[in-house]
Amino acid sequence: MAAGNSTTRRSFLRTAGVALSATTLVGWRDELPAMLDDGSITAFTLIHGLPGKEDELKQHLLSLSAPTRAEPGCIKYDLYQSPKQRHEFLRFEVWASMAALEAHKQTPHLKASFEKRQREGWTTEIVLWERVS
Repeated sequence: MAAGNSTTRRSFLRTAGVALSATTLVGWRDELPAMLDDGSITAFTLIHGLPGKEDELKQHLLSLSAPTRAEPGCIKYDLYQSPKQRHEFLRFEVWASMAALEAHKQTPHLKASFEKRQREGWTTEIVLWERVS
């Protein structure tokens, strides 16, 4: 990966994270203290697909939503697609604890997803954040 692409993607994650935090949490901020404890974790996952194959990637990523939302400790698990780079996706996740996130990584559907991403040439970058207020 070229240095310019890496910097651009990191910048995208930073910007998207701030924007999503500001807009997504507005609708449920009154419930937030009851839903989260001091050990909560937020993950921003950027998934890079291949131009021209964005529909396949989108359907695959959407197929993960229902089983993941049913997992213990999953508070938020939403998918976003770039309006300009249609093969770029952002997953916004909030987990009750790091243990819940680690358990998620061990589920059969997520393990299969990462194997498929590798086979298809899709790449994933994950940035974790801890809630401090």
